[in-house]
Amino acid sequence: MYYILCYAWGMGEIRGKVNVGVERCDSIVNLLVHVLLNATDDLLRRGMAQGYTVYGSEIEGIKSKINIGETLKLGRYRQGKLFCYFDDLSSDILINQIIYSTLRDSLKIKGLSEQNGNRILTTLRRMPQVKRIQLSDNVFQSVRLHRNNTYYQFAINVCRLLNQSYLPNNSLAGKWAFTDLIDDERAMNRIFEKFLMNFFKKECQQDFPEIGRSHIRFQLTPLGMTFAKSTNEAYCLLPIMETDVTLYNPHTKKKIILDAKYYKETLVARYGERGKIRREHLSQILTYVMNQEKEDMPQTKETKGILVYPTVDNELDISYVYKDTKHIIRVSTVNLNQDWQMIENRLKEIIQN
Repeated sequence: MYYILCYAWGMGEIRGKVNVGVERCDSIVNLLVHVLLNATDDLLRRGMAQGYTVYGSEIEGIKSKINIGETLKLGRYRQGKLFCYFDDLSSDILINQIIYSTLRDSLKIKGLSEQNGNRILTTLRRMPQVKRIQLSDNVFQSVRLHRNNTYYQFAINVCRLLNQSYLPNNSLAGKWAFTDLIDDERAMNRIFEKFLMNFFKKECQQDFPEIGRSHIRFQLTPLGMTFAKSTNEAYCLLPIMETDVTLYNPHTKKKIILDAKYYKETLVARYGERGKIRREHLSQILTYVMNQEKEDMPQTKETKGILVYPTVDNELDISYVYKDTKHIIRVSTVNLNQDWQMIENRLKEIIQN
């Protein structure tokens, strides 16, 4: 899970820099807290970022910047007292407040291991004095990282993921429940999709120099137009398809359209029947492949489509050919419950074979 998150956040290069350790974490929340503590230890060794904070105070005389409005409102300028603003270099800045507040909030999570709880208390004592803030999506959207503090990105991402998964626990006063990330199909599907995209970008650039999303238009020609006033307007009514991952080699003209599908069940079965590939998934990948064809580009008639699922019960690796074309449609699974090196090899195998 740690490696998957590193790639999903576009930070595959740091996957070995934050020590996960050899311990087995009994839950995702303990893994995330463990990783956040390791990342915070790394920040403390490096020296936590500082920034200028502005505060105001009424003083005698003139120092720094005068706030005329506050000075007149207080009305003591005749006694030589002015309200001034000061810039103070401090560690009490937003990115440190987020980490500090997340660690403090994590102490309330039901199921937090005793070891993680003790480490949080030790880490909080080592941190510089910062304010505890109320965390929300708006707070995380306010974060602005630049060249001098970009090394905070991983820790901030972990904090965001933890905070998005907190829920009040009604059965235990003062405690929070943690919604297990792996059980959230929608959240995991987004992570799985980003993971595959960034993994291939980083690890398979030599085979496929161009990797990203691609936009595909439906190959439909307007015939009758009841409401549209022109052919152009009728074309504009058609939606544009966007692939999860498109891999392309401009030299060999090889192209693969890959669709990431994170589901608790790879196959679906009805009324005791044998499990089958989901109809809507096959239709989607086939629609991508057929509609990207261009008459003046023969190589587009050999494009391959791959559905990639995490392994649930059994491994799947099945290929089909569409009618008498050269389009191959492949359904493959990758077992995420194994050593990282084997996951890496499997993903490369899926697009190379």
